[in-house]
Amino acid sequence: MTAPTQVAQRLRLRELRKTYRSRGREPFEAVKGIDLDIEPGELVALLGPSGCGKTTTLRMIAGLETVTDGSIMIGDRSVGDLPPGKRQVGVGFESYALYPPLSVRENLAYGLKARRVRDANQRVDRIAERLEMTDLLGLRPANLSSGQKQRVALARALVRNPPVLLLDEPLSHLDAGQRQRVRRELKVLQREFGYTTIIVTHDQLEALSLADRLAVMDGGIIQQFGTPDEIFDDPANRFVADFVGEPPINMLDGITSDDGRTVQLGDAGGLTLAGPFPTARQVQVGLRPQDCVLTTQTTGALSATVLVYENLLEYGLATVRLAGVEGRVVVQVAAGHSLTSGDIVSITAPPERVYLFDPVTGDRLRAS
Repeated sequence: MTAPTQVAQRLRLRELRKTYRSRGREPFEAVKGIDLDIEPGELVALLGPSGCGKTTTLRMIAGLETVTDGSIMIGDRSVGDLPPGKRQVGVGFESYALYPPLSVRENLAYGLKARRVRDANQRVDRIAERLEMTDLLGLRPANLSSGQKQRVALARALVRNPPVLLLDEPLSHLDAGQRQRVRRELKVLQREFGYTTIIVTHDQLEALSLADRLAVMDGGIIQQFGTPDEIFDDPANRFVADFVGEPPINMLDGITSDDGRTVQLGDAGGLTLAGPFPTARQVQVGLRPQDCVLTTQTTGALSATVLVYENLLEYGLATVRLAGVEGRVVVQVAAGHSLTSGDIVSITAPPERVYLFDPVTGDRLRAS
């Protein structure tokens, strides 16, 4: 494919808010004053559960939702008051929005021909080849599966070579094999053409594998914005730690020691901490399954009883119970271990990978 004629633009959101009002009901604030700076050519994922405000944010950028307050800048232009067609953004939504009477080729070429792009058909052929959908070009939407429709919707957004690309759950209807192939090709295209891209998703694997940076959202607020490594390794609060990671992080009640250098978990024992923390206080302890290590040591380790062991070939997952600790703990172990129900094991974790959170606010506690 030839290089794009558009130049990727910086995208900036400042104090962006969206409040829905309905007669007889309390106003609902879906987006609560978010700030975001996305560099030219960067791919950012808005990650969060349903109802967190990520799609509303995307629709405001696209011009499909009015902005209650705040500003949207693309390059040096404020676009908050511009109609969608004037914003120079490519949009691909989960709902497809294809024209039923038109073939796939005509759907892809429609916007290009409306803008009198001379090589519209050649662009369609090239993007269809890249997304492995050449055989679909002569079909109408009614003859397509949901996964095929989603690939068409994605292709229609990409074929314009937009300086800013907005994608809402672009891979959600694809089967596992297609999702991996299209995800890789989407990243190749994004790197090749340098689209400034926002992807909305609730799929953390999709976000972690695609994005340069993630904005983890909840309750209309960006809880943390950073690289995948920063989000995974240094979560800002309990929500981020719990939402990002598979298997999910273990959250356990504990109490820090009098010197703040260890944390005690029930009758199971204690873990060493990386530096002094607030002393003798109740905390929630976050342990990622990947960070848990089976050990023969007794100091700085937890005694646990194996309940279930799952052999997943590449690694194993042991579900264990800690004495005096409510809830179960999942531990990821290397391939080759053979554990059975009832085994007594000792578990430790690197001090820097033991996360502490305030049990009331959920805020991350840091070493002093």
